[in-house]
Amino acid sequence: MEADNIDCALVQEPHSYRSTLPGYPSTYRIFYDPYSDIIKAAIIVRSRHPSTFTDCKNSDYNMVTLEVIAGSTAFTLFSYYFESSKNIDSDLHKISQVFSSKNLNRLVWSIDSNSKSELWFSLYSDARGDKLSEFISANNLFIINEDCGPTFRATQGTSYIDITVVGSDLLEDNSSWCLSENESLSDHVMIIV
Repeated sequence: MEADNIDCALVQEPHSYRSTLPGYPSTYRIFYDPYSDIIKAAIIVRSRHPSTFTDCKNSDYNMVTLEVIAGSTAFTLFSYYFESSKNIDSDLHKISQVFSSKNLNRLVWSIDSNSKSELWFSLYSDARGDKLSEFISANNLFIINEDCGPTFRATQGTSYIDITVVGSDLLEDNSSWCLSENESLSDHVMIIV
């Protein structure tokens, strides 16, 4: 995170060991569901400057919701992992319930979608991608991905499955979306906004 000067990282499928996320400096604040044996989503905050509040009611093994106040600006960070083997409708219903109590205008949503859509530069769209795209649009949210190459790169192939979504108030603040050239220690490339 230091190499790319990243203050907050929204991660999906982080390396975990015995229900913890090892290997981060003690000065980092790490947010995930501590009651789950499986950790599929987390938010890691390097800087001590923003005030952060975990929304425990809206966090579990595959989602983390964090309220952040930086100066006089408040916004919501939301890290979500969609399991490819799970029906996307149940995930979208769960997310709808989270979003019903949030101001989505100041939302940053980082997603491992395990779905395809031409809206995030996949070569084609699949049914999961179509449903997720419709959900994003129906909530007046915006995909800010740029075509910088595949976000997933592994021996079995590459794909564009990682998405960054923002609310309307943050649309202009995100002038650059790019893939990091630094190693992420994952089969997903780090996205920098």
